[in-house]
Amino acid sequence: MIFVGCDVHVRNTCFYATDFDGKRLAHGRVANTADELRRFCERLMSAVGGEVQPVRFVLESTTNSRPVQRQLQQAAAAAGFDPVAADVLDARKLRVIAESVAKCDAIDTRVLNQLSRANLQLPVCYMPDDEEFALREHLRARGDLVRMRTMLKNRVHALLHRRGILTPEQGLFSQDGRKFLDQLQLDDAGRTIAKHYLTALDLFDELIADSDRDLRQVMHRPRWAKPAALLQTMPGIGLITALTILAELGDLKRFKSRSAVANYAGLVPVIRDSNSKHYSGGITHRGSSHLRHVLAEAAWTAVKRVPLYQALFARIAERRGKQVAIVAVARRMLEDSVRMLWKQEAFRFVPAKIDVGPRSSNSVPKRVPERVGHGLPSAKASATASAKVASIPNGRPRVESSVPAAEAAGAEFASSVAG
Repeated sequence: MIFVGCDVHVRNTCFYATDFDGKRLAHGRVANTADELRRFCERLMSAVGGEVQPVRFVLESTTNSRPVQRQLQQAAAAAGFDPVAADVLDARKLRVIAESVAKCDAIDTRVLNQLSRANLQLPVCYMPDDEEFALREHLRARGDLVRMRTMLKNRVHALLHRRGILTPEQGLFSQDGRKFLDQLQLDDAGRTIAKHYLTALDLFDELIADSDRDLRQVMHRPRWAKPAALLQTMPGIGLITALTILAELGDLKRFKSRSAVANYAGLVPVIRDSNSKHYSGGITHRGSSHLRHVLAEAAWTAVKRVPLYQALFARIAERRGKQVAIVAVARRMLEDSVRMLWKQEAFRFVPAKIDVGPRSSNSVPKRVPERVGHGLPSAKASATASAKVASIPNGRPRVESSVPAAEAAGAEFASSVAG
């Protein structure tokens, strides 16, 4: 078997190839193009006398490791190697390279080669398939457009603020707000700049609307239809959040528990325990920041409607503040979402309309009366929502809200307790 250590860069990759005994077969720097990689694999095949052998490439995780991995697999297969393995290793867990005193490409490739020959369980990264990758790219691009639109709105507010103009309470970008902007008497520079900002805002609105339409079409595909509809039975989770959860998590079979999913998303606290020293900090922030962002936004809606999440939020906010509390709710929502997907069950907790007030408020949400169910499972609500999801034909999802059935079940539960 041939082992190849690869140090991947933007334009080229440094290779070091040996056999199982460590005898060097080929080394050098090759451009990251299909032709150059194919020539390197052919040269490697010549070094082993044209004998068909298995080959294993090992490379560190980078932003372009996915295309390089695929090009290596195709080039090695075309050169005659069989089978071909290309593993992308988590660079943060390869401390033997990161903390090396003498660090250069030649040494790094040798270290990777030695690790590939060792009988060790290496930290291999999960590589999404083409459909997952495309959905991730689409969702992240939409998020970029939303952030740029928000930046432009802030620029318009700053433009008026520098001129001492107070904005209307209903907002600047509603219909009334746009009429207010059109009727403003600004200086020449302010009028020109405001026109440019508003024109760009209109363009971003169109692009985001187009992106939303495309994502609705993606949800019609059989792979995403029922899982996305199932997730949307949870209060706070809509189309974008559901698709983001599915795209960023990928294959759920690779997670052994709910806590493993939270750890992958970076929603678990940093813990440092050694002998008598104990330290617990904030969340690790590892994994997808896009996933954490949409979960935090969904959590603000969920705490208004789900008694269990509201109680969790109130308990932690009283001790640690609302920001820490909403992160805890986001983690619980992610864990519950994965459980729903594992068991193919709709959301089971009785929604309740609970006003937690604006985010800037210092008040703690009021607790739910004990007779409202307090987040207890409702078999009737679960059965109703599950039936709606099960009735969705592949490729044509139609998500209906299960809130009325759930609220009716909660009222039935409350009346039975009162009786």
